Formats: sequence, C-alpha cells, structure tokens
Amino acid sequence: MRIEPAALAFDPEGTPYSRTYGDVYHSAESGPGQARHVFIAGNGLPQRWAQARVFTIVETGFGLGLNFLATWQQWRADPARCERLHYVSIEKHPFDRAALALLHQRYGEFAPLAQQLRNAWPAPLAGLHRLHFESGRLTLTLAFADAAELVPRLRLCADAIFLDGFAPRLNEEMWSPQLLRGLARRARAGTTVATYSSAAAVRQALEAAGFAMEKCPGFGRKRDMLRGSYTPRRTQAAAGEGGERRAIVIGAGIAGAAVSERLSQRGWGVDLIESRALPSTQAPARYAGVFHPHVSRDDCILSRASRNGFLYALRHWQALEQSGLPLVWARCGVLQLCADAVSETRMIAAIAEQGFPTDYAQFLAREAAEALAGAALDRGGWWFPGGGWVRPMSLIAAQLGAAGPALRAHFGTTVQAVGRSGELWEAQDTEGKTIAAAPVLVFANSNDMTRLAPVAQTLQQIRGQVSYLPAGGLTAPRVVLTGAGYVLPAVEDMVVTGSTYDHGDDDPEPRAGGHAANLARLAQLLPQARVALDAAALDGAVGFRCVAPDHLPLVGALPELEAARAQKTRLAGAQLGELPRCPGLYCASGFASRGLVWAALAGELLASQIEGEPLPLEGDLVDALDPGRFVLKQARRGTL
Repeated sequence: MRIEPAALAFDPEGTPYSRTYGDVYHSAESGPGQARHVFIAGNGLPQRWAQARVFTIVETGFGLGLNFLATWQQWRADPARCERLHYVSIEKHPFDRAALALLHQRYGEFAPLAQQLRNAWPAPLAGLHRLHFESGRLTLTLAFADAAELVPRLRLCADAIFLDGFAPRLNEEMWSPQLLRGLARRARAGTTVATYSSAAAVRQALEAAGFAMEKCPGFGRKRDMLRGSYTPRRTQAAAGEGGERRAIVIGAGIAGAAVSERLSQRGWGVDLIESRALPSTQAPARYAGVFHPHVSRDDCILSRASRNGFLYALRHWQALEQSGLPLVWARCGVLQLCADAVSETRMIAAIAEQGFPTDYAQFLAREAAEALAGAALDRGGWWFPGGGWVRPMSLIAAQLGAAGPALRAHFGTTVQAVGRSGELWEAQDTEGKTIAAAPVLVFANSNDMTRLAPVAQTLQQIRGQVSYLPAGGLTAPRVVLTGAGYVLPAVEDMVVTGSTYDHGDDDPEPRAGGHAANLARLAQLLPQARVALDAAALDGAVGFRCVAPDHLPLVGALPELEAARAQKTRLAGAQLGELPRCPGLYCASGFASRGLVWAALAGELLASQIEGEPLPLEGDLVDALDPGRFVLKQARRGTL
C-alpha cells in the first residue's frame, strides 16, 4: 500500500484541518482538552490502568498525536501507573516530521514529549512501526494503513479504545459496522470505548458489536459524546495471572542475544546457554555483515516483513548506542546492482509501483550509482540510503550488555537434551546434569534447533565464506555493493567481500577455493577493479546459514509434533491457531542470509508473544513466520 502523507492546512478559526475529509483534527476549543475529557476520562483513565502490569490502548486516527501525548503525560504523572503501556494507533495519512513540528508549536504543554515523538517519527511506509519510550515502558505502535484493512490483522487484546476518526458523515469507513465489529473482536470483557461522536449510527453499530453504550456530556461545543464497555457474547478464557518470569535461551548469536535483551528489558531473568566460549567484546571479529530491506513489485510477505525488521533494527541499534553501548557499524548505504537489462526493468517497475520515500529505497541509473559508489559500474540498481554494514560481534556484545544483571550466561556449555519437569523446562548438558530450569525455553541455536525440537521440516545448513582483502589491493567502493555477492567499503585497511553459498559443506575453515570464488564475484561487482591477489594467501571467515524451504524465519511458539500427528485428520482443515503447541517452548531460527534484518524484530516479537502484549507485526506476517506452518502444510497434504 502506498502511503500518502497528510497536507498541512487550517480552517478559518486556525484549527488544523484536513482538505481530504473536510473536517478539523480536533475541537476548536482545545485539542489537549478534548483528549483529556473525551478519550482519557471517557475510558476511565488513569484509574483503570492502576497497578496493571500491561495495559493496551487502541486508537483509530492518530492525527497530530494529541491523544497519545496527553495519555503519555497522564501516565508519566501517575504514581499508580501500569508497568508497561502499549498504545496502538492507526493512521492512513500521517503528517511528516516537518509538519508535525509546526503543528506541535501550538501545544506548548506537550513540548518535551512532542520532541521525543518527532525524533522517533518513522517514514511514511505502510505497516507497523514500533517506537519505544521511557526506557521501553511506553510503546507506541504506529500503523500506517487503512483501518478497515488493518484491524482484522492486528494481534492484540485492547483494554481501552479511542475512536477518533473524522466525522462519520465525512469518513464513513472509519465508523463502519464491520470495522467496529473488528475492534470488538480485539476486546476483552470490560474493555472500554470512548468517542467524541454521538451519532445514532455509531451508537447502534457499537451496540451491535457488543458494547453497552451511553451518552454523556461532550467537550466544548459538543453537547454529547459516547462511552461504553464491552460484554462478550461468548464466554472468554480467563487471562492468565502470569507465572515466574524466567526463561532459558539456547544460542548466543544475534538471535539469542536479541531475545535475551528483549526479555530482560521486560523484567525477565534469562539463562543464556552457548556451546562456544564467550567471544571477546574488546576486539570484535573483523567479519561484517550487510543489512538492507527486500523490495518486490507486489510487496510480498518477505518484502513487508523484512521492511518491519529493517526499520525496527535501525531504531533499536541507535537506542543501544544512545544508552552508551558501542556498536561497530555504518549506515553508508547499500546499492543492489542489476544483473542484466531484464532485472533492471523489473527493479525500475518495483520502485514505481511502490512509490517508496527516497530515503528508504529508490532506483539509480548507472551514472548516479557510480557517483555514489565512487567506482565504475556496469549498471545501476536499487539504492537503500539507510542500509549499511555492522560487525555482528559488536551487536551481540551490546545486546548482552543491555540485558544487564538479569542475564546469567553459560558459555562453553553444550545442551544435550531438553525436557519438561512439571511446569518447568530443563536444559541438560552432556553428562545429564541440569544447566538451568525455567517455565519458558527459547531455541535460538540455528540449525542445531531441530536436533532438540523437530518442526516437521528439515532446515538446510548452507556454508558461507567471506574473504578479507587488504585495502591497498583495490579501490574499495564508498558504499556497500550487492548483487552476485557483496563488497564493503574499506574499514581499518581491510575490505570484506563474499559470500559463498555452499550446500552440503560443513567445513568451518576458510579455503582457497572459496576465496577464488569471492574474487570472481568481486570482479562482477567492480568490473574495472583489476584485483591482483593470490586467493591462497587471503584470510577470511566461515559462517553457516540456517534456511527454511520458504526462506522465511521461524519465530514463535513451537508445535507439539506428536500430538499434531495424532490429530492429523482434524488438522487437515485447521488454522495455525488450532495447532497443539508445546507450552512455554519457542524458537527464533532460520534467518538465512538476513540475520541482521530479522534478529531485533524476532526478539521483540517473541517477547511480545510470551508476555501477551500487542504484536509488532500484522497477523498474516506473524503466521508466515510461525514455526507451526510446516506441520499445518503437511497435515493439509496428508503427509504429516
């Protein structure tokens, strides 16, 4: 979906106004006053969130963000506030940062908070944008989307709903019975709703959806407004009280470090188990990986999900740096080159179809690409200004540092088996001794996962070798170049290039043949580089990709395979939500060649699932990453 930003305009009284819908963004009397009277007080806040661990607000129509800012201000001032506040807001036409800066000048009472909001403001890209404030205790999930299309794909349970679209007579879709029923499906018994509107059609649609509604005094010139609460027609399962907040994470690569950090930030104690010795954090390994999003003309599942991952990773890494944890990385930009004339046509068409902001992705012809790269090229390609390279060891060290004292590391320890003992999962070593026990266990150990927890699908292990070239041996590009392989700018007198894609090869040591193959790839990327290096004399590194058949990660609750096989007839027509699951057992694996793009988001997704918080991805994307998808496919095909 192409996002069209809102245009800045005002009505004759000076109130922010939408020409598209012919309506003002808030009451002419006071935007902050309306936010407090209608939405905060109308939902019984702050009393309703008092002493809660997690409280979730869903809003239709973010607009200028005044409801969010007023809620944030109220939450900050409340000594009995909930431990974590989630605010999920949908906006089809967001303002850009510059327009927000002009608009927010009118509301000086919010100035410090509004500045923080604008500093974190995302580009106008379709999908969910998760922003963290107040050391992660306040999370704003901005959904740039059409509300009618998005609401059915939200994965959350709301405690309060702010209905704040433009007037029903001017924007009927935002108040349709279908949309309000969709919101009701994301409510629990007692969920409150409030809106400035008192229209009979709105009240009737809310009541038909299961809300008990009443009129009450409105704000300013509005005589009436509506508020109510939800009573489900069917008995709902009681919300869990939540047990001991401890987890075992197996694997201390970028996946395990991300999961550990996200859980630790939510107050969980984590036992992190890794078979390798603790890596040095003072001198990060020379290897550097590339990060950039995926683009397709149809904005497929991979493109949408990797966009979320890429944007979330950038925000998260910047937050790590701002907290004083060093990362070795550079957002120098990534240029993905065309392979030939056919791919060039496709790449141009994809950018034209999606209409991305140029600071996210654009197509550059050869001359412009050469000017950026500082090197002669055969063709142009996609330019990702926010992409770049990072040394994974520095990222792992930063995430483990952010986890703090809640993390207990077991390095140089191999997990031979896992088992369930009562309500706890136990990880046992090669001698059968228990390394750690906890209610939750997360596999983040790449290809080794299926040895301990099968998912009804073999995951490929694909060897990748990179080569380290002395910077004096070639004129390195100023940006990352990708295509048949990749090459990074020179860092500390060294250029990283690669990578091989070796099937059925488990050799952990670099080989001259791999270096020769990387030099051949380099020659395609930089046709005039004239690199004269002896492959046998080069140094390098080897890593192993974990790849699922659909090249998507596995992130979520693990299926209970034997129980699924016993129910295979029933599951032939089932959905993912009906699969039997292993209680408390999760995984983050199968990142293929995009581990740097996936890891931070996978950690946030898993932590949100475990905590029962709103998910940072739309439901169809969550399902696409679900580890149970292979079990369900086999059940449907009769091969389980």
